[in-house]
Formats: sequence, structure tokens, C-alpha cells
Amino acid sequence: MTGKEEHDHKIKILNELVQLSHFLGNSSYQFTILGEGNSSAKIINKRESKTFLVKASGTCLATIKKEEFVYLELNTIMKLLSEENPSENTIQKIFKEALIDPDQTLRPSVETLLHAVCLDIDGVNFVGHTHPISVNILVCSKSFPENLKRRIYPDEIVVLGTESIFIPYVDPGVKLAQKIKNSLDDFIEKNLQPPKVLYLQNHGLIALGSSAEEVKNITLTANKAAWIRIGASGLGGIHPLTHKDVINLAYRPDEKYRQQFLLGRKMK
Repeated sequence: MTGKEEHDHKIKILNELVQLSHFLGNSSYQFTILGEGNSSAKIINKRESKTFLVKASGTCLATIKKEEFVYLELNTIMKLLSEENPSENTIQKIFKEALIDPDQTLRPSVETLLHAVCLDIDGVNFVGHTHPISVNILVCSKSFPENLKRRIYPDEIVVLGTESIFIPYVDPGVKLAQKIKNSLDDFIEKNLQPPKVLYLQNHGLIALGSSAEEVKNITLTANKAAWIRIGASGLGGIHPLTHKDVINLAYRPDEKYRQQFLLGRKMK
């Protein structure tokens, strides 16, 4: 990849990330308000090293501008995984070391390590972390995570996969990212692929996508599935699909074909 190609690629990804962020921050969806939530995207440079863009702390998804994303070297941020209880000074020191532009004055999101952990996975190119009202009703309830386990309708399987990850409450920041890293490793070892969605107790939702469009559709589907669960809970209880039905739907050729469109992927 030449220098110009690398620059053009970064601009393309940045534009897609801005559009994704505005979508996730759109007040009509009720995914986030004020400065809630964050977003990121991976960029592979000409040295084949991983870099990424992440929302700056204190910015708003609904109105974020191109210059309000911080450009970082992924492996440097990942050093924080080995820190048992890093001080604020240590965190900021590593954040500064990871800056691609040393003159950048904006601070990366407090969840920067979380994004690095997710983007380090092959095939995960965009991450959207939101706090949808519907999802937070469920993750803040006493019945979590049972109220979100198992699938309840076909498109939930097609878009969100057959299983999700459920994270007990952990303080946002390094500790949460470390917990998520361990959970992702366990999930991938078991399923041979990453999850589409993670539900965080008393916190919110993380969508992992190969594209910005996939993150949008995962978030929309998780939001719809949450509202269905809330409604069903008041009408006698949630009626999940059987494991046999879930597996059948997940691997049916016609559903696999349709999945490409629902996840925003182009057909080959």
C-alpha cells in the first residue's frame, strides 16, 4: 500500500466511522444521549501494523466531527492488558505513546482499551458501544443475563448469531477491557468465531462488525430483540426457540444468503 493509498483508505474509514457514530447517536433511536457511548474503526497501514480511530473523551456521537477521533497504534494500547491496577498516570502515558500524531490534544475515550481488544480480532473492523434504553432495562434488571439468553426469533439469529457474551458489572476502563478480553478468548475458542454482540451488566451493549453497516444492523436488531423480551415478560414470559431450531435457522442456505444483506455485506 502506497502512502497515498494508505491516506485514502484512512479517510474512507474515517468517513464511515463518522456516519456510523451519527447513526448511533441519533436521538430518535434512543441508543445514547449526551456524551454516552463510543465508536471505533481499525486501519491497516503500509507496514501491516494495526492502528485505529476511537472517539475522543467528552465528545458526542450525534454531532462528532472527523477531527474529534483519536488515531492510535493498537499494540501500544494493548500493553495495558498486562497492568494489574494501572494508575491514571500510567494509562495516560500509554495513551500518549500510542498517538500516531504526537500533537493530538484530545484524550481518547476511557473505553479505548476495550475497543483495541475488540478490533484486535480478525474480521472485526468497526465497534459500536451504546446504551439503548431497551437493552439497559434488561441488563439493569435482576433477571440478567437469563432475560437475554437464547434466541427468540429468526432474524435475531441471522444478525446476532446463535450466542452472545454476557459480562457481569465491572468498572468502565481497563478492568472492564481485561474482563472482555478473557470472555472473547473463551467464546472464540468454543465457537471458532467472534460474537456479534456483548451485553454488559448495568452498562450497555457492544456491537462488533466487519463493516460500519453491520454494526448499525447489529445494534438495531439487539434493540428490537430487547423490546420484544420486555413485552413478552409482561405477557406470561419469554418463549425462546429451541436449540435445534436455532441451529437449523443459523445454517439454512437461504438464511445464510439473506444474512449477507441483513449484515450489510456485498454478495460475491
